[in-house]
Amino acid sequence: MEVPRDEKNSPVWLNDDFFLQVIREFTHDPNARLCHGCKLRPGTKPGEHFASVMYRTTIHYRCQQGKEASVDVIMKIKPYQPGLKKDVLAEGDLFLREIRIYSQVLPEMKRRLEEIGETFNYPRLIYASEMPHTILILEDVSAKGWQTGGFITSFEEVVPAIKAIAKFHAASVVMEQDDSSFANRHRCDVADKFKALDGMLKKSFNDLLDFMRSTEEFAHLVLPVQKLKGKLLHYLIESYRPSSECLNVLVHGDFHSKNLLHQQNPNGQVQDTMLIDYQICSWTTPVVDLYYLLDTIVDQSVKEQHGDAMVYLYYEEFRRLLHQLGWLGRVTSLQELHIELLRKGAELFHYVALYPYRFVDRSKIDFEALLSGKGSHPAASSPVYRRVMREVLTKFLHQGVMEP
Repeated sequence: MEVPRDEKNSPVWLNDDFFLQVIREFTHDPNARLCHGCKLRPGTKPGEHFASVMYRTTIHYRCQQGKEASVDVIMKIKPYQPGLKKDVLAEGDLFLREIRIYSQVLPEMKRRLEEIGETFNYPRLIYASEMPHTILILEDVSAKGWQTGGFITSFEEVVPAIKAIAKFHAASVVMEQDDSSFANRHRCDVADKFKALDGMLKKSFNDLLDFMRSTEEFAHLVLPVQKLKGKLLHYLIESYRPSSECLNVLVHGDFHSKNLLHQQNPNGQVQDTMLIDYQICSWTTPVVDLYYLLDTIVDQSVKEQHGDAMVYLYYEEFRRLLHQLGWLGRVTSLQELHIELLRKGAELFHYVALYPYRFVDRSKIDFEALLSGKGSHPAASSPVYRRVMREVLTKFLHQGVMEP
């Protein structure tokens, strides 16, 4: 497996002495010992993550008066080598936020959901530390059948993802109801990080405009897209602001296909889904995650055929769970949710900046080059890209999202 550049040489402190400390803390046994050395492996396939340095290993250990045991783990380390990845994540609390989600929020969500007969899956937290090194260690659940996948190609297979995000949202609402500080602790403060996308957005717009000018069928859309060019980053930041019209929730914030793990039935169809990677969870409008659901998880044909049904299923699950979890307030109506979807502009960002990369091998993407605005347009020769962009840009124009 090809290894990302900043993961080819593991940090010297990530050694057996460190893993011995980890397992003693995990087992609450100061006399636990390793049975043999821990061999590091790549954390994910190339193209499946950006905001961490990742490794896997298996820790074989023996507790006092116990048999040999083992635990498969995956590690997420804050980038430490010079480069854009380190610069983007140097400031802020993304890792600390995720540690808090895994150590405090997800266990409480699981407890509340299980009380009403619902399951809620997430990787078990093994170890977390901020100093001297910022690292999060989770159980590697791949041996239990949980695997990443590509874009989901049927409505039936996206149902588990819809139910998973509805559970996450609903549980957060009742947790905030019982703890008035919850929303403030998870307040939406990711806007500064989006400014790092400026180079990527400028390059994406230039590529799109060059593509549009090359064919007459886009002629009427060139001027609206030009007007949008200097505004999209602002629209993206605004789309993450809490809503004054809808019930706010704790959103995942990065709810795309590579941040889902699936279990499949014997026929190879998705039957269960869990969320991973909670670094930009924020207390804000639920449509942040709904746009990700529609635009970055399913195949375009599924969105076109079942988009409204996906939103409806989410809404019905969210409403049902709120009532069962003991929510005492008013629930946003389905109509209000659709208006909120129209009001927020995240979909523009997904199509302008992210959609072209569906047409390339993700393992070949240089994410640092992408974010800095380098590289060629990855989809200019695709007839599918041409059709979809013509349709969605026309829709944005007719809806008033873009100015004529």
